[in-house]
Amino acid sequence: MSLVLDRNLRAVDPPPPPNGIVTIQAAVEMFFGDMRLAPRSKKTYRHGLDKFLRHIEQHEGIDPQTAPVSALASDHVTSFASLIVPSDIRTPEEVSRMRTAQNNLSAVRKFCAYISAYDLHPNLPTDRLRVRIAALMPRFTPPPPDVRISDLERIVEHVKSTQPEEKPHLELRRLKVRAMILFLYRTGVRVSELCALRRRDIDLVNGTANVYRAKGGKSRTVHFDAETAQALAVYWQYREDEVRGSGGLPAFSGRDKVGAPGSAISPRTVEHIVAQLCRELGIESDVTPHSFRHGLATEMVRRRVRESTVQTILGHASPQTTRIYVHKTAMDVADEYQDAFGQYRPPS
Repeated sequence: MSLVLDRNLRAVDPPPPPNGIVTIQAAVEMFFGDMRLAPRSKKTYRHGLDKFLRHIEQHEGIDPQTAPVSALASDHVTSFASLIVPSDIRTPEEVSRMRTAQNNLSAVRKFCAYISAYDLHPNLPTDRLRVRIAALMPRFTPPPPDVRISDLERIVEHVKSTQPEEKPHLELRRLKVRAMILFLYRTGVRVSELCALRRRDIDLVNGTANVYRAKGGKSRTVHFDAETAQALAVYWQYREDEVRGSGGLPAFSGRDKVGAPGSAISPRTVEHIVAQLCRELGIESDVTPHSFRHGLATEMVRRRVRESTVQTILGHASPQTTRIYVHKTAMDVADEYQDAFGQYRPPS
């Protein structure tokens, strides 16, 4: 059973269910109640487990609302995996399906480990389950993200060259967008990390920012350049933050009212701003706030920054994730190819 805390902060067993049986659905809710997941991870895991529950109901005849959690078996997970994992990976659509399958199976495996560790289903062989799922997986190395550095640079140059606005709220928004885009471009933070930043987390003296409880609950320090620091300072000054107590204010506000920073900007608003900039510039590629993170990683690799340093700055849990960017970029390959066979010229 999972543990809860009483008023004296002592770990105690939760009250048993009325009929003494924990159903599969109840175990799922206990899982989400006990696991400290980031909102985005929680949404991803919920989607994967809902899909798994529908599978066992439709294909195995098990009702998650009434069946005990002990009714789950390894075969149920492997049959689910065999349905969602593509048999081959040769097209972008199959790559997308494979990534979705990996996310779904990660949620199911973590849930199975939870119910086994908390004695809800101690007989579930999680080690054997891991091996069987691995055997079903085709050999797959995810391709590097499709990031066009030129599109990111166009957005950055655009926000740097915008003219001052006459109305205070429009000028404040212009300064916010400039500071935010430059910060994304130079730090590579995730959009959720950007929205969670407070002024005290950003050190303009040393050009660093502390990211707390990022993906996987890990914290790290990111760096930015002098141009980004200047943009942040101008934005905060125009926002008219109070001198005392400003450290607790959001680094990027959701509202654009001088003298009233309000609450932190939301990820959806950041995504909307980036999409609006792409429309203004006629950028057709799929640029999102996360694209700036991929762009920074690609640019650091091209500038021969050490792999371990790239991993530390981006906060990758595994060096395998960083290694995706270490492979030669398409531009590097094209340059070397044309050095060998001559400069490419399009047909007239």
